[in-house]
Amino acid sequence: MRRGAVVAATLALVTGLMSFPRYLVSRAAISTDFVHFESAHVHPAVLTPDGTRLLVVNTPDNRLSVFDVTGPQPTRIAEVPVGLEPVSVAAQDDHTAWVVNNLSDDVSVVNLTTLHVEATLRVGDEPNDVVFAGSPKRAYVSVSQEDRIRAYDPANLAAAPVDIPIHGRYPRSLATNAAGTLVYAAVFMAGNRTSVLGF
Repeated sequence: MRRGAVVAATLALVTGLMSFPRYLVSRAAISTDFVHFESAHVHPAVLTPDGTRLLVVNTPDNRLSVFDVTGPQPTRIAEVPVGLEPVSVAAQDDHTAWVVNNLSDDVSVVNLTTLHVEATLRVGDEPNDVVFAGSPKRAYVSVSQEDRIRAYDPANLAAAPVDIPIHGRYPRSLATNAAGTLVYAAVFMAGNRTSVLGF
């Protein structure tokens, strides 16, 4: 009796497998609902002041790509690991770059001679951009979730930053005037009922 049940179960299994061979084939899962999320770029590329190197953030790989642009075509010379999801890069001078890491809430100060991070500054929740202005020169970092700009002394990174509150939500992109005496901040939700339309 028991042997008959085993034989019947085996026959049922073999019959079932032969009836549905398409289920025996391995296939890659295809889904249209997957969203690949990364932080939005603000200033993802910049040339060094002497024009010899191109610096580009590699957001999904958490790196700064450094290219030599003195030849007939750009040549990648380094991939420098930085913080999580870099969105902006600015060249302080020919030897130093500041990389703004949106997800890890910090700024990586990269030595372009050694091609290593020489300092990491914890700046606040979701930083987006950095510019250099003033005399003496200061680094201005937009901190979007805290609605502020933080000013750092590049010559003394241990010094406490100066906080500048922004009357709007989510300051993002920063710019300076040609003389480097003014810093402008683009605010994502300014509350002034303005819109920018592309035509």
